[in-house]
Amino acid sequence: MESNRYDVVVVGAGLSGLTAAGTAVRENQRVALVANGPGSFVLGSGCLETQDMLRSGTAPERNEAIAFFCEMARLADCPFDGDIAGGRYLPTILGGFKSVALAPRLLWNAEPRDGASTAIVGIRGLSDFDENFMAERMNERARTIGFACTYAARQISLASDCGIPVTTLRIAKRFDCDPEFRSELRDALRLAAQGFERILVPSMLGLHCSETLIAQFERELGCALGEMPTLPPSIPGLRLSHRLWRYLHRMGVELFQGFPVQKLEIHEGSCTGVHVASLGHPLILRGESVVLAAGRHSADLLGEACVELDPQMRPLTPGGSAMAWNLFAAGALAHNGACNGEDAMEILTGYWAAKFAAAARGSYAAR
Repeated sequence: MESNRYDVVVVGAGLSGLTAAGTAVRENQRVALVANGPGSFVLGSGCLETQDMLRSGTAPERNEAIAFFCEMARLADCPFDGDIAGGRYLPTILGGFKSVALAPRLLWNAEPRDGASTAIVGIRGLSDFDENFMAERMNERARTIGFACTYAARQISLASDCGIPVTTLRIAKRFDCDPEFRSELRDALRLAAQGFERILVPSMLGLHCSETLIAQFERELGCALGEMPTLPPSIPGLRLSHRLWRYLHRMGVELFQGFPVQKLEIHEGSCTGVHVASLGHPLILRGESVVLAAGRHSADLLGEACVELDPQMRPLTPGGSAMAWNLFAAGALAHNGACNGEDAMEILTGYWAAKFAAAARGSYAAR
């Protein structure tokens, strides 16, 4: 049975796990990240909503964690715009608006603007996006919240084969790898943009391509460009996930992607191993500290009811003692699922669990 040793092992690749891995690397730890798949945040729009931000811990703790995450996202070539303390209105998948504190740049570009004329551009044959419905709803809702702006629906056709049915995911993959497709899309959008200050498209502008390429595409288009959220899978969420994985790999994190964790090895108050169902042979990851950020699966891995965490974010037994001195919880387990889906809480708990994990490794080095 193969065994690998690390300073910190992170279980789970949602926002809490990715943030924890990035935080541990910044603390000069040797880090392994293991996950069966991406977190549930890839189903959402990728925005950090204002209401969720206000509920996510005390201001100093929250601001430190969110500032770190935004810096990590910037270094991963997926920058966020906005302000922790502020909020602007961005479109929803139902044509309404919600207050958002931080969002990826292309989504941020979709905020309503007084006096602006905006074309909402759909793709012929694209499933699950109706530009006419979105334009009608957004005109109505923008007036309701006090913006004097107009939206009009436009549709383009593409000669390139995007598969059947046409989906935003298939378009995004073509956008990444096919320069001729990007040119065709740019030319079609340029025609649709005539007479408008800005165009909004369903989120589809690549999963892996760089921000430099996106900026060049926008310049060649000749007008402001923004993306709108669509039904899952979320292109902005997948884009963020892919770029963070790539960044963590570049920073030296050893990645075990696509392998489920079978169990945690806990012996005499210490988490001594993470058992991974890898291909071909069993694998045990051994860490001086372990951050458990596997969402709902975290409770299953603990094997007993976790009623609460101690101040260092360690899961407690029903009797009130720490299950393991070097085991820390983040994500859904850390906030008891009460804020499930709130990305700000995922970031907050991932950041601080990793900080505690790094500190504990030093404190208990003599054990």
